[in-house]
Amino acid sequence: MALRGRLRLLAGALAAWAIVVLLRLVQVQVIDHTEWLAEASRQQEQQVEVEAPRGEIRTRDGRLLAGSLERVAIYANPRKLPRESWPSMAVKLSPLTGLPASEVLRRLGAHDGFFYLARDLDPAVAPEVARLRQRGIGTLRMERREYPHHQFAAAVVGFVDASGTGQAGLEASYDRTLAGTPSVYRLLRDGKSFPTPLDLRLDKPGRPGLTLRLTLDSRVQQVVEEELSRTLEEVSGAGAAGVVMDPTNGQLLAIASLPTYDPASVASVPSEWWRNRAVEAVYEPGSVFKPVIVAAALANGSVNAREYVDCSGGGVQVAGAFIRDHANYGVLPLRDVLAKSSNAGTIRIAHRLTPETLDAAIRRFGFGRPTGVELPAEGRGLYHPVEKWSALSRAGLAIGQEISVTPLQIAQAYAAMANHGVMVHPTLVLETLDDDGNVIAPSGPNPGKAVLSPQVAGALVEMLSAVVDEGTGRAAAVSGFQVGGKTGTAQKAVGGSYASGQHVAWFAGFLPLPNPRLVIVVCIDQPEGSFWASDVAAPAFGRIAARLVTLLGLRPGSLETA
Repeated sequence: MALRGRLRLLAGALAAWAIVVLLRLVQVQVIDHTEWLAEASRQQEQQVEVEAPRGEIRTRDGRLLAGSLERVAIYANPRKLPRESWPSMAVKLSPLTGLPASEVLRRLGAHDGFFYLARDLDPAVAPEVARLRQRGIGTLRMERREYPHHQFAAAVVGFVDASGTGQAGLEASYDRTLAGTPSVYRLLRDGKSFPTPLDLRLDKPGRPGLTLRLTLDSRVQQVVEEELSRTLEEVSGAGAAGVVMDPTNGQLLAIASLPTYDPASVASVPSEWWRNRAVEAVYEPGSVFKPVIVAAALANGSVNAREYVDCSGGGVQVAGAFIRDHANYGVLPLRDVLAKSSNAGTIRIAHRLTPETLDAAIRRFGFGRPTGVELPAEGRGLYHPVEKWSALSRAGLAIGQEISVTPLQIAQAYAAMANHGVMVHPTLVLETLDDDGNVIAPSGPNPGKAVLSPQVAGALVEMLSAVVDEGTGRAAAVSGFQVGGKTGTAQKAVGGSYASGQHVAWFAGFLPLPNPRLVIVVCIDQPEGSFWASDVAAPAFGRIAARLVTLLGLRPGSLETA
């Protein structure tokens, strides 16, 4: 009986084990079938991604700023190569890869599966590799990013890293759009992880990247870069930025930043040069900010366009501090307060406004926040909330202190003055195109927002024309055209105090009046010798403007082109 009992117990245990095994098989093959199939596929396949052709970046007039050059990579899979053939194969691959045979042999021994033996090769090597007729050796198409005009518009275009990922400029902000979708290839293996007779097989086709067509006009960009470069050579400045914008629609015809770099060799220059000074760098605006103060007072009714303002005393006393003026001007009409850039007059106008009213007006012009242009790392500027203002804040703002701005923010504000009080947002991308040239995403409407009444904007334009006709901006004049604008010379703040001998020279303006087509901003950082904007920035503006009216066929006082 004992033996029979043990046999029954053993039979029961075996039956129970069979049931467990059966249930486990049902679970694996039926319930968890999808999961285990995916795991089997992972063990039997190796996926290889091949980058898609990166989209181009072109100016509005068709100039290619960034494109992709077709290249190839030679791949190898040592598991498919009989080890005894490695030395002879290394000799054959050496001239195709540009590597010594010993290095080819070393790389074959260093990898256990698929790898790229050599990249960035001339496509002519592809048929040579095919003629080897060797399993485990082949080629795949790759791309190399090319910048045919090198330093031209580099701060706008940006660059890609070794993996082809955008790192600055439009290459970074539109990286996913430009990159497209990579193709996916499969390398099949058997159950023991050995390759099957199949080579790489296309599993999922990719999509080429989209092309960006910019608002930039290559001719305008070239003029701005040339004139800023000339100015830096003349004054030995540390850097410069320039913006040209259409005030009616916000389209940017030029954004220049110097010193510049070649996107194909970024490691050869200091990383500071990669920064787009027109968009990322912030500076105190100095007197180029005074029209904003006058606009706020005109809009509030605290001053009228025909009023006379006390600019006497050679300066003004505010909260125990004496702020000097350029001269003792006496009493001046409002237009001459801007024409002569009187500190005393502008400060007295600012003090007619409450802090809250002045703050609201400054923010309406877009200061203290990014413009939203399609570039990475845009500076928002430095501007304190009104709760943190001191007794000196209104006076400081009146002369362009206690605030830092980007050249693009200044361009946006002056565009509002030129555009009858309507502020449009700066835009850089006109449209995106697919590989066949079809428009995928055109630029949307840019209706803008009224920040000034047409009457106040018109009064400001008239005053700013006096700055160029008879004031500090005479060097910005263009023969035969009426120009409006303002100079600004700002002392740079370093470590919480103003540094001796370090300045920023500005000129911001527009033409032709009465209906401006162009807003131009020039900013020169740390000019040596003469640092006054009237001697440095205004002449650069004048040269740029004179060349552009001819280039674009602008007529004096007209919206039309010739």
